[in-house]
Parts: sequence; structure tokens; C-alpha cells
Amino acid sequence: VEHEPARLRRNTVAIDHEGFDLVLWGGTAARAKLPGVVTAEASFYHLGERDRAGRPTRDRSLDTYGGRLLRDPGSGRVDGEVEAYRQSGSIAASAVAGSARVPVSAWFLHAAAGYTLPGAMKARLSLRYDRASGDHAGGRYGRFDTLFGMRRGDFAPSGLYNAVARTNLSTPSVRLEVAPSRRWDAFATYNALWLAARTDAFATTGVRDASGRAGAFAGHQIDGRVRWWARPERLLVEFDGVMLAKGRFLKEAPNAPAGGTTIYGSFNVTASF
Repeated sequence: VEHEPARLRRNTVAIDHEGFDLVLWGGTAARAKLPGVVTAEASFYHLGERDRAGRPTRDRSLDTYGGRLLRDPGSGRVDGEVEAYRQSGSIAASAVAGSARVPVSAWFLHAAAGYTLPGAMKARLSLRYDRASGDHAGGRYGRFDTLFGMRRGDFAPSGLYNAVARTNLSTPSVRLEVAPSRRWDAFATYNALWLAARTDAFATTGVRDASGRAGAFAGHQIDGRVRWWARPERLLVEFDGVMLAKGRFLKEAPNAPAGGTTIYGSFNVTASF
């Protein structure tokens, strides 16, 4: 994503750039109906990046590969999911031209188990754990890159709030979901947040303590959403809310912002034609 505020203020019209300076390719193969009503997936994706005029990059060349086993939720039964990915390749030490290349060795793990209660509320309770590697001292780059992944699926609503993502993160969580009718549903999630590598920046906050003395506990997060179809299949109303209560790391790290708790709320309306 390029940010050019001067052109935005002038309301400049320009043709989108199309090129090969940032390319993602790959695919996923899946097989359903394995024993236990389990679906298995295997994936491979390659991201290739290079500089172009006015846009220096870290020239990422990343291979991301792994798989997933999942059993879909159903009334009165246990469901679950295990997902693991490894990332290898190389990256420049900085965006400065001519920077040395560093080998990449990173990984990500997601595991979840849930149960849907019988009844009209369709209440589902699940326990989850996510861990994405961070960077350590040494000759390899260990920070997991989410490529183009979304945040909403696991940690927080899309939009302005983007503190927690799948990089340098270790987080157990519990989630409660309800879907009483086709017109509305809701969920609430609690996450306890730790750094996977205490000397690296936490998730996507940019907050870092290179000495590691601020510890690894980042805080507590409570996240919730309510959706309602004002007009079925046509007009969707959504409310989102997040509360991040800072732990020791987000209070004591040298560049940690002031304040103890962040509260985020949003209201969205989506019209489908």
C-alpha cells in the first residue's frame, strides 16, 4: 500500500500501477470426508517483492507452506482445528539499497477446540491458542509474515484498530458465539497476550524493548461483535468493540505509548446489491 498525502489532497487521478514488483502465487489442496468428518488442507504460497522507483522495500522472497485439519461445528458435537505453517526464504536487512540478505526461518501455529450446545441459541464455546514466531538475535530472521492475511478472523475488527496480529505473538483465548436466528449473531472473545520473542516488537504495535527487561506479558484483550440483518441479504448492520488492558510490556517498554487501557468501537452498515 502506498501513501501519497500530497496527491490525495490535490485529488489526483491516476491509473493503478500493475507490475511484477510484488507477486503472490500458490494454492491450497483440500480433501473432505476423512474419518471423523475431518477436512485436510495443504498449502504453499510464494511472495516475491522488489524495489521500484520511489518505493524501496526489503525485497522479501518468502515461501509459506503447511496445512490444516478441521472438523466443522455442529449442534451437540465437538469441533476443532489445527493449523501450522512454516516460512522460509530471504529478506533484506533493511529497505536501503544494497542491504545484506538474511535467511528467514519463521512459523505459525493455531489450535482450537469447541462445542456447540443444542438449542435455539446455537451457543458455541471454544478454547484457542495461537503462536507466531518473533525475531531473535542471530543470523536468521524469525518474524512470521502474515503476507495478506486478515485480522478479523482471530484477533480484532478490521479498520483502525490493528494492535494484534499473527507475528511475535503467543495467546490463549476463549470465545463464546451465539446465532439465535438467521438475522443476527454475536460473539465475545478474551485473549491473554504474550510476546513469543521478548526482544522483538510486539505483534504490529511497533513497541519494542531490545533488552528484554520489560518482560513478555503484553496484556489482556476483550473483543466482541454483534451483527443484524436489517434487510435479509441486503442490509447488514454491525457493531464492534475492543478493550486492550496493557500489561507490563506495553507499560514499561521504552517506546510504549502512555495510558493503561485502549477502547475501540465501530459501527458499520453494508449494503449488498
